[in-house]
Amino acid sequence: MGRKQLTAAALLGTAACGSSGDSTTVTDAAEQTTAPAETEPVETRLYDAVPEADFGGKTFDILTAGNWNNEWTEIYDFQAEEENGEPINDAVFKRNLAVEERFNVEIVEINHMGNDKGGTGKGAKFIEKSVMASDLAYDASLMGAYDVSTLSYNNYLLDLASEVPHIDLTRPWWDQKANSDLPMKGRMYYTTGDISTIDNDCTFCILFNKNLLGTYDMEDPYQLVRDGKWTLDKFIEMASQVSQDMNGDSKYDENDLYGFCIWQDSMMGMVNAAGEKFCTVNEQGDLELTLNTERTQNMIERYMELAFDRTISFSIFHSGDLIETMFANDQVLFYSRYLCIIKKYRDMDTDFGVLPYPKFDEAQKEYYHTVAPYGCSFICVPAVVEDVEMTGSVLEAMACESMYTVTPAYYDITLEGKQLRDDESAEMLDIILGSRVFDLGQFYQVGTLNEQIMNLFRNNKKEFVSMCEKFAKKATNDLAKINEAFDAME
Repeated sequence: MGRKQLTAAALLGTAACGSSGDSTTVTDAAEQTTAPAETEPVETRLYDAVPEADFGGKTFDILTAGNWNNEWTEIYDFQAEEENGEPINDAVFKRNLAVEERFNVEIVEINHMGNDKGGTGKGAKFIEKSVMASDLAYDASLMGAYDVSTLSYNNYLLDLASEVPHIDLTRPWWDQKANSDLPMKGRMYYTTGDISTIDNDCTFCILFNKNLLGTYDMEDPYQLVRDGKWTLDKFIEMASQVSQDMNGDSKYDENDLYGFCIWQDSMMGMVNAAGEKFCTVNEQGDLELTLNTERTQNMIERYMELAFDRTISFSIFHSGDLIETMFANDQVLFYSRYLCIIKKYRDMDTDFGVLPYPKFDEAQKEYYHTVAPYGCSFICVPAVVEDVEMTGSVLEAMACESMYTVTPAYYDITLEGKQLRDDESAEMLDIILGSRVFDLGQFYQVGTLNEQIMNLFRNNKKEFVSMCEKFAKKATNDLAKINEAFDAME
């Protein structure tokens, strides 16, 4: 789901996403007459180009299987039995109903969320078994990143761009950054967009405590972001000002005050924040290792100086997940996590804000944000489905409809309306979700480098370069396997 899409969607209304034949926009008839100068701007509504069809009351079975369960996300992307006053639930219900009535189908979510266990786990097995047996169990899936990546190069999925009719990935309800980052050999086996909210929940961010910011009389981080001066050095400078053994027991633990709470996954986030990737698709269409660059080395080494200072940085991994209470108790200035965590602070008394990850330096033009490979799930279509025409029609219509229902509910009501505390955080949300990185090296778990870079932090080791060199052979072998598998599918 893209934040820029939402801004347009919030302005354009919530009419149903029906087909309009050859035209994909509808303009109010008032546009054909000369309007007074003070007349409100005419609203334009985007429509999908899916032809009308009657699928005879078939069920559209969509499998959901990822690491995160629904209790954690507090959202069901495809399941809503009735309207209950909760914005996301009601938006999903209305979207599903509109699509069901349009195509005479019944949308059924087969929920196995929490069952994706890393690429060869239960999530992938559901699809593998179904395809091998040709049992037509699923019409589509929202599958965890690790498993959907494994499924893609083992030929268990259809190319969304060429093998699933009616899906048009160029339309704004599909994530255009995903279009840039996720294809292999020109094929798109999985994607995301307005049809799902989990990709937003999984986007990395930094929370900050406004009370502590004021107490220490610090610079306005929002203005630093706007001015392009929110860099790693500035972040370290500000975080380092906050440190106190509050109970005087001469040890730092969950009872004390910190400038930063670090989460081990942020080691991956800092690579992407510098504009780098674990792996990149080269001009030949092959995935190649790009982690161990001088820029990444500098970013990680500087970050580790802060992360390993336990008088400034509280470690979730080493101390247990106590941070939710600590942040709410004004014990932490900065807290690195993902957008989903904002929901956990809906009742927090002290105001807080959300910030992008810092840039490498002021010369870097953009901010960049990791989409968590562990938590995120993606839309895909099994290689064998009952009716690919139905699958393409329903997915495209759901994605379009979601841009006018689910997306506004997620952002404007759930996040901005209830949980974010100021207009500036909404502005930061635009920046964060407009600068996301889908790193295939992380999704394919090349060379186990995801775990290895986090192990540096877990084991209090700073040898980033030697770690990269140690696992380079395994990474090279993994890449050869992946690239050869995609070559064989051409």
